[in-house]
Order: sequence, then C-alpha cells, then structure tokens
Amino acid sequence: MTPNRLIRENITPGELPEIFNVSRESLEKLQTYVTELLHWQASINLISPGTVDQVWHRHVCDGLQLADYLSGDENLIIDIGSGAGIPGIPLAIWLQEAIPNAEMVMIESNSKKAAFLRHASRVCKLTTRIINTRVELLGKSDLHQAADVCVARALAPLPALLDLTAKLPFRPQRMLFLKGQDVDVELTKATKCWNISFSKHSSRTQQNGCILEINEAERVSKDNTAPD
Repeated sequence: MTPNRLIRENITPGELPEIFNVSRESLEKLQTYVTELLHWQASINLISPGTVDQVWHRHVCDGLQLADYLSGDENLIIDIGSGAGIPGIPLAIWLQEAIPNAEMVMIESNSKKAAFLRHASRVCKLTTRIINTRVELLGKSDLHQAADVCVARALAPLPALLDLTAKLPFRPQRMLFLKGQDVDVELTKATKCWNISFSKHSSRTQQNGCILEINEAERVSKDNTAPD
C-alpha cells in the first residue's frame, strides 16, 4: 500500500485548489455544497453529527481524493448508496472541468437524501443523475451501459458491496471503495466467496484508512461459509 501524504484535519477551503487542483469556480461550488449540506443537516441526519466541525476534511477531501485514481477517459461513474453525496458530489464538481464528458450517477434509496442530492446538484449547477431506488432494483434502462468506475463510502462491508455490484445491470469495469481500518478483515471474508484482483492505496484523510481499488471480482462460492 503506497503511502500518501495525509491532509491536515484543520484544512481550510482555500487550500483545496493547491491540493486537488480545483479552480476557483469549483471551489465556490464545493462551498455551496457544504453550506447546503449543513443547512439540511439540521433536519436530516446526512452526516454523523460528530463530523460536522470537520466537514471539509472528513467529507469533502475524503471524496475528492478518489480523483487521483481516475484515468481521464471515464464516461460513466456511479456512486452507490450516495447518502449525503460523498464521494459523488465533490467528484462531480471536480469532473466538470477535469473530465467534462463524464456522467456522475448517484444511487440512493432514501427519498429524503435523494431529495437533498437533487437540490445540491441543482444549486451547484451539476449535470448529475440521481436515481432514488435500491441498487439491486436498478435496470438496464437506468444505466444504459457499464460504469467505468463504481464508487462507494460507508455503505456496507466488502462482501456485501461485492454482492451489490454483482446485481448491477452491467458489471463495472473498476471499483473504488473508501475503507477504514478493518479493510483486511473484510478482504479475508470476501475472498472466501470471491476471486478479487485489487490494490490498496493509503487514504489521505485517515491514518489507517485506504482506497480499495478492485479491477476484477469473480464469485467462486455462494456464501461466506465456504472453506478457506
């Protein structure tokens, strides 16, 4: 796992252009997103209350760091279980200038959270698509093609994430999952059922976290009771 330089917890918005190569216009959109996120947080539990004071570090930077693992040739990126829009909305803001032809689709089953995602996308002037349904209920008419990249954060342990992505109407070409300190335990459980080609990249926001990049996942057993 290649180490990356950790981003300070007390990072200020003004530092993001240098760290993530975002323009002033993109920074303004990120600030608008954070303003709306905190406003809606008062009535909808979008993020953990304990992380409100570190919203730029724990949420915005956490999502933006995935940009380092995009090739620039993506046409479709899907964020499953998008919740408050992390990593989907920060990435969508970054994509508008970096990969303008890429489409960000966010899948969220909770109607109130989906409403927030639509509102945030509208006020930030993003060309995202929000689909208010469960991942396993998506049809080919929803996505039309395989995603170049599927992203997710804090949605489920890895075995369950792989089960979900297997139910997508088209298999994603790559997966980028933001994971915490239990990633090795999750990988051990997952490899009882799946052959996985993966890489681990050090998180820039969590000392023990990582970005799990999966290039291939093939099921070899139906459940986690399979022998080692």
